[in-house]
Amino acid sequence: MIQPAPDRIEVASTRFWALCHFNLTRLLFPSRLIADHIGVSTNIVLFWLTPWRRTDEHLPLSHVAEVIHVRGLFWDAISVESSGGLNPLGVRGLPKSAAKFFVEHVRERLNEVGTAAPLQPR
Repeated sequence: MIQPAPDRIEVASTRFWALCHFNLTRLLFPSRLIADHIGVSTNIVLFWLTPWRRTDEHLPLSHVAEVIHVRGLFWDAISVESSGGLNPLGVRGLPKSAAKFFVEHVRERLNEVGTAAPLQPR
C-alpha cells in the first residue's frame, strides 16, 4: 500500500471556471497541478470524449527556474517554467487561495533546495 507523502500539495481548476468558459472537458476533468519533494507535475485530460488520452508532465525541482502566479479577478493561473525555457507547465482557472498556497509551497521548497548545497570556494 502506498502512503501519501505529507509534503504533497495539489491544486485543480474549478468546475465553475470551466462552466463560465464553456469548456466541457475541464468541467468533467479539471486540470491538476501537483507538487511534492521530487518536483512539479501536471495531469490534464485532452478531450472529454477520450479521457484515457491525457498529458502527464513532470518537472524535477532542480530544473524549476520560476513559478509564475498570474492573479485574475475571480480565478488565478500558475505557470512553472523550466531552466531550459521550453514548454512551461501551466494550469488556468484555479481558486485564488489554493493557487497562492501552492505557489508559496513550491517557492519555499525551491529555497530549501537552493540553500541545501552551498557552493564551495576554490
